[in-house]
Amino acid sequence: MKQSDMKEKKYFKDLSRRDYIEKANEIVRRDGVQGLTIRRIAQEMNCSSACLYHYFENVEELLFYAQIGFLNYYLEEINRHEKQWKDAWDLHIGIWECYSRAAFTYPEAFNTIFFSSMSKKLPSALREYYELFPEHINLVSPHLRAMLETPDFFDRDMQMCEKCVAAGVISEEKARYMNRYVCMLYKGYLKGILDSGIESQDIEGLVERFLREVRLLIALLADDVQGHEELLPESYF
Repeated sequence: MKQSDMKEKKYFKDLSRRDYIEKANEIVRRDGVQGLTIRRIAQEMNCSSACLYHYFENVEELLFYAQIGFLNYYLEEINRHEKQWKDAWDLHIGIWECYSRAAFTYPEAFNTIFFSSMSKKLPSALREYYELFPEHINLVSPHLRAMLETPDFFDRDMQMCEKCVAAGVISEEKARYMNRYVCMLYKGYLKGILDSGIESQDIEGLVERFLREVRLLIALLADDVQGHEELLPESYF
């Protein structure tokens, strides 16, 4: 074997994008986002630092793919709860509960996935991710996968709002207000966590506070609460 071929084998070995994503996810879970560097990847995978650029444009792209794995916590939450959802409001509030709990637990990951400059690549990244990790595809129901593959954050939530419109519990005009208000409310909560941090024991309390405010917005905008007494305006005032 030529020396150049031996050097190439040492640099690139039998690695794949999946190998890099798995290792990067492991590092982020263990050491946080700041722990993921080109040098750390090279050390832990026993290869050249230049090897990364054979598979990814830069470390930011690798970090983006690595953090998609944190969506599994959100998807597992939905799989545990969705059979209990009986109507449009159950679905709307239930998905926000699962999403906020996951996002407040892994705020940096959810900020990267949905709000970073890389987020515009989310639809194609998700398709590739589930090709690389087919064992995770069973976590995603068809309607949820369609929602996740919608590039814009507000448009993704609007898909849930449209289900409420179709169920006749809110007008289309009010649904657009609900979409904007709830999304902006969530972004405010997430920014607060990113700015100030959060202790694990405080996550559930913050989720409950966020959901109470989501329900208040619904109470003010809904045309039909479908028997949800807690969504009546007098429950709040």
